[in-house]
Amino acid sequence: MYRHLYSPAIPAPFGGNVIAGLRRLAVVITALLLLGACGGPSLDATSLLRTTKTALDGTSSFHFVLTSANVTGSGAELTGGSGDMKRPASMSGELQVSILGLALSVPVVSLGGTFWVKLPTGSGFSTANPADYGFADPAKLIDPNSGLSSLLLKCQSPQVEGDDRLNGEALHEIGCSLPGSAVAALLTSADASKSVAATFGVDTGSSQLRRVVLTGPFISKSTSSTYTLVLTNYGENVSVTPPASG
Repeated sequence: MYRHLYSPAIPAPFGGNVIAGLRRLAVVITALLLLGACGGPSLDATSLLRTTKTALDGTSSFHFVLTSANVTGSGAELTGGSGDMKRPASMSGELQVSILGLALSVPVVSLGGTFWVKLPTGSGFSTANPADYGFADPAKLIDPNSGLSSLLLKCQSPQVEGDDRLNGEALHEIGCSLPGSAVAALLTSADASKSVAATFGVDTGSSQLRRVVLTGPFISKSTSSTYTLVLTNYGENVSVTPPASG
């Protein structure tokens, strides 16, 4: 006669439920690990902006393209442009302005604090005050202390808003609020007491600043306008010389 020995490691009444629970737990843990591997570490917006400032301040030059939306007024307004920036404080290019509703495209040069413009009515370049055309000295864009890169460290409550692509490049998008006075000193403003909404597009590989979108009361205190600045060609050989006067 054989005696039936029954000594399972887990009591029979509960063994099935426990094993099933362990299996479900294993599935959950595996899923969490896979999600973590796919998502990767989260980005710190403030740290990324600091790295981007270092990259921008470290380049000798860059090319820019400026566009705008809802920029209308009764005076002189900057509506767009393109050109090259070179350290320490020089710029050459062509800007689009609207003066009393008349759209003009004017070649400009800024070098060492002197601004030249070539108007359609003139035979050559003449010195001018950029404020007369609705903007600050464009050469300030490349200044590490008061230029475009300085805005990166003045972001209030920066947040990673997601990723985007520009000309085939992947970008991290950082959104924040900027003091209106800081933007007014660099661009223009109808009410420097109001903050400006900003989105900075940063190249995911090089941490170079590629796109800046600013929305605020640039032309009118009661109406928001938008300027979009795209930066390319970091470190290219650029030469900016005083133009021949007319």
